[in-house]
Amino acid sequence: MRTATGAPRRVLSAGVAVAAVGAGAFAFAAGARAEVQPVTFQLRDLVIQPGESERPLAPGGGVYGIADGTWVFAVSAKPLTDAGAALELPAGLSVKVGAGSGSSACAAVAGSVGVYSCDSTPPNVYSSPLIGASDAAKDGTVAYYGAVFVPRGGSVADAVAGVKTSGSRPADGPASVQAARITVETPDHVARNTLRLTTPDLPAGGTVTQQVQVHAVDPGKLQLFFESAAGQPSWPSFPTSVGVKVADATAAPAGSCRHVTSELNSPTTIIWCDLPAGDSTVSYTLAAQPELVSWKVDVRAEYQVLTWGAGNPEAHGTFAFLGTTPVPTASPTATPTDPGTTPDPTATPTPTVPEPPDPTTAAATVTVTATPAPAGSPSATTAAPAALRPGGGDDGTLASTGADDLTPTLGGGLALVSGGLLTLVALHRRRGTHRRRRAHH
Repeated sequence: MRTATGAPRRVLSAGVAVAAVGAGAFAFAAGARAEVQPVTFQLRDLVIQPGESERPLAPGGGVYGIADGTWVFAVSAKPLTDAGAALELPAGLSVKVGAGSGSSACAAVAGSVGVYSCDSTPPNVYSSPLIGASDAAKDGTVAYYGAVFVPRGGSVADAVAGVKTSGSRPADGPASVQAARITVETPDHVARNTLRLTTPDLPAGGTVTQQVQVHAVDPGKLQLFFESAAGQPSWPSFPTSVGVKVADATAAPAGSCRHVTSELNSPTTIIWCDLPAGDSTVSYTLAAQPELVSWKVDVRAEYQVLTWGAGNPEAHGTFAFLGTTPVPTASPTATPTDPGTTPDPTATPTPTVPEPPDPTTAAATVTVTATPAPAGSPSATTAAPAALRPGGGDDGTLASTGADDLTPTLGGGLALVSGGLLTLVALHRRRGTHRRRRAHH
């Protein structure tokens, strides 16, 4: 699965990694492992509703590096820009540590009101305080939070002092110190963000431009999903083609969009756009192959304002693929194996006998792992990292500008595999021996 995006990317395939393994490469790998990579991370602005409780403050934009040490968090009613300012929470908000998912490794820092420390031991690197809003929390209530990571053996006391001014640091990309905000919004406030869809039909072999008109009271992320409409047979499972792709997606007068370049039946969001507050128009073009199955399609647009839970504004539209082949005959919940074929219910199934494997053919499995590099380094990945909890909109979709959907994107260092190489060498020898024996006979 590919995504179209304007950010440059650095990719390294497993084949290149294995090919690079040699006598000199092993020495390089040993030296690279000896270096300690700084831990960087991204915080994100959070939007919660009154009555929402125990939401984690852990980095929602990703953690880069081996986070073995201590997280230090601060939460305040005022921006974290003054080391001497008292840290107090606004009315209606509360912080919880020492209990609940993700906060059991956290405790309040003695002598520093509003500051909390959390033990971080891989793979459990997302320990954090929990934020909550009471039913009485007022719409528009804002709090500020920041975080600093301290490697094992580092000075927690220095981090306690540094986190109180974390709001003075720029928040452009991953960093070792970051700050963000928490906003309370009532359901009535969220509902003031509205969407309107325009979805004309798509002809076989042609293109069509559809639009979403967004009236945004708050900045947020627009996401678009496509699926077969109610009463229609389900689309075939990915990667079976339905013959339609997104050709482009843009936002005007401001905002940025990305889109998946695989078929519309990819099991993910197809288009997502980051939009500022104000009125925006998101336009996207669908392109169809000449041979197209007729289908009625539901498109769902969701404008994600809230970080968690239901209540984000949505809009739905239905349009048609004006295909050259009728829609398959099947129950609404069935998944046809071929969108251009109508199953014959009277036909007798023919058993499938698997072909015997070719003794000269074998496959080697190579596992490639890497630790992402910090932002700004020559090998750093530039696309936004995947979110690790639902609701934030960073949905974990792989982004690539290359031609191979299966090429892994590695954030730092050269992944070198010694065991895989030895396995491939042994396999080559066995295959060569087998061919010589067959020639002898």
